[in-house]
Amino acid sequence: MVKNEKRDEIIRIFRKFARIGLAYQELYPMQMYKRIDILCSSRRLKIEMISVFDTMRLLAVNGDNEIIEAVYEVYFKGVNCRLTQKEISERVYRIANEQHCDIRTVYRRLERARNIYLQVYEREGLLT
Repeated sequence: MVKNEKRDEIIRIFRKFARIGLAYQELYPMQMYKRIDILCSSRRLKIEMISVFDTMRLLAVNGDNEIIEAVYEVYFKGVNCRLTQKEISERVYRIANEQHCDIRTVYRRLERARNIYLQVYEREGLLT
């Protein structure tokens, strides 16, 4: 389980991924890695962005479309404004209604994405 401060940091990273225009790019992995290399100045930021990209790829490969949709709807939309807890709750509620599931299920899906990100980030940091 991810602690609150770590959770907020991961959400910030997902939001930054979308803010710099990487969330809706349909690129092959090597093209995305080159784009990240060009857009990001620090090594840490590059690893964070690659980790988000790899997290989304892992979710797609595993067929976790509900998790991907939750991440896009909650974290990637409206990146030009600050995301408050109220806004997150409203987005989660809307997704739960659209997918005919419980609100807690949507929060678990978002938590699953954050946990995968954390595992990928730790591995990426070790590899570089």
